[in-house]
This record gives sequence, structure tokens and C-alpha cells, in this order.
Amino acid sequence: MRLWNDRPPEIAHLFNPAFCALLIREGVLGFLEVNPAGMPYPLVFLLLPIVLHKATRESLPGTAATKMHPWIQQHQEARVGFSERCAAVAAYTREAILFAANGALLTFSPEGALQAPQLRLRRPPWPTESESWACRQRARFVGRWLASAGDTATIFAMWGVRP
Repeated sequence: MRLWNDRPPEIAHLFNPAFCALLIREGVLGFLEVNPAGMPYPLVFLLLPIVLHKATRESLPGTAATKMHPWIQQHQEARVGFSERCAAVAAYTREAILFAANGALLTFSPEGALQAPQLRLRRPPWPTESESWACRQRARFVGRWLASAGDTATIFAMWGVRP
């Protein structure tokens, strides 16, 4: 990964560790709504490639009651290039996790699952029609969706990636 000053401005803004940490925290909070044991560490690497990819984000179902496997079968385009996106953002995901853990936005359970402690964070000043707002909203949804989709290996197989 490039040093911060050597990153192109577009990459530095999109993969800003604070922004990505906030999205991951929202995903973990959504996961905890369904499964209080916490989000398995490998699943967090699916979150940013789903949420930051506009076409995938906008095609996500409106409710977590929609099962992931049938949705993926009907939206095969979401899997096109997905493993490459996962690999491309893995370093930024790790950077965001470290940022979030250092700032106590995320913690780890003794079993290694991600937890999000109860904090009172100020609401970001983003307009509700902005992409940043949409990413944050969908991150929480994706967290709930992943929690109800099955075990980690099954979820990775559905998306066509390996941990």
C-alpha cells in the first residue's frame, strides 16, 4: 500500500481510513442486530467491495428478508469482478479496521469476532441524497444481511471468493 501522501486524491478520499472505518462499524452494528456474537473477521472483507461499488449497492434488495443466495442467482452481475474488488480493497479494509480499533470504534471478542461498542457518535454532516450517506445506510443493511445468510464459508462461496 502506498504512503498516504503518495496516493492519488480520488483513492485517498474514497478509501479514507476514517470513512471506511465508519462503514465497517455500521456493517458490524447491523450484524450485531441479528447475531450478538459479533461479525466473523473474514466477513468484513466483503463489506467494502459490496457497499462502495455503486452498481452493486444500488441493486441490493430493500429488505434483509430477501435471502442472499436467491438474490445473487438473480443478480449474477454483482459477482462479476467481485473477487478482484475484494483483493483490491483488502489492504484498505485492514487499514480501516486498525483505525477503528485504535479509536475504540471496533473491538474484538475473545473468539476474534468484530464487535462495535455502544458509543454516541456525531452524525456526519452528509446530505441524505449523497453517496456517502447511501454507503453508510447500505453498510448497516449488508451487515444484517450477512448475519442471516449462513456461515462464513457458505457466504464466501455464494460470492465466488475464498477467504
